Amino acid sequence: MLIREAMGVFWQTLKDTWEELYPLGMVNLVWLFSWGLPIGLATATKIPFVIIIGLVLGVLFFPITMVGIYYVAGRVAHAKTFHFSDFIEGIKKHWWRALLWLLVNGVFVFLVRMNLLFYPSIFEGGWVALVLGFWIAIFLFWVMMQIYFWPLLIAQEEPKMLIAWRNSAYLILANPFYAFFIFCFTFFLLVLSVALTLPFIFVGMAILAILGNNAVLTLLSEFDIIENPRPEPLR
Repeated sequence: MLIREAMGVFWQTLKDTWEELYPLGMVNLVWLFSWGLPIGLATATKIPFVIIIGLVLGVLFFPITMVGIYYVAGRVAHAKTFHFSDFIEGIKKHWWRALLWLLVNGVFVFLVRMNLLFYPSIFEGGWVALVLGFWIAIFLFWVMMQIYFWPLLIAQEEPKMLIAWRNSAYLILANPFYAFFIFCFTFFLLVLSVALTLPFIFVGMAILAILGNNAVLTLLSEFDIIENPRPEPLR
């Protein structure tokens, strides 16, 4: 069930983050300030035009710089060093895919929300709870797919988003227990970094990106789709 491998991914991610702490801190700060400053400016003013511009820039820069972090995290997961130029290269290659990813996720969340609000307001009966449970399950499955999505997309010779989403779903269905543990580790690291604040500022997004990349590489290696990119196993 690859539970041991999932634990190995978690500890390897912590080790990778510690070993590359300084360069990861740099790109994480760029990611944070790229969207945090515009949103902070928007919330600090009462000028409608500035509020709109700040919120729009914040929302757009969030995924654009995030994909740069996933790009360098892919190098870290392959036991390679990276430079800030790699972060910029990742943004140049995938910035429009990051915006499309944001759009698709926004539409998906909107559809799920509409269904969760629609059925209880129109219908009654025990079957409504089953429908709501179905949509919640679909939403959680989609969230889990996003953990695998960017590592798979960036690793493709010809990056195609539909194929990356499809393969993400395949990997989850191929080993749901492994995916569940990776999801739990991702959620744990996210909550912990936000709660402690400083980890979120310096490595919050970076550690999640490394975890996703390590998880994908370990799973593909276990299925003999690729060779283990590290000199030693993640276990």
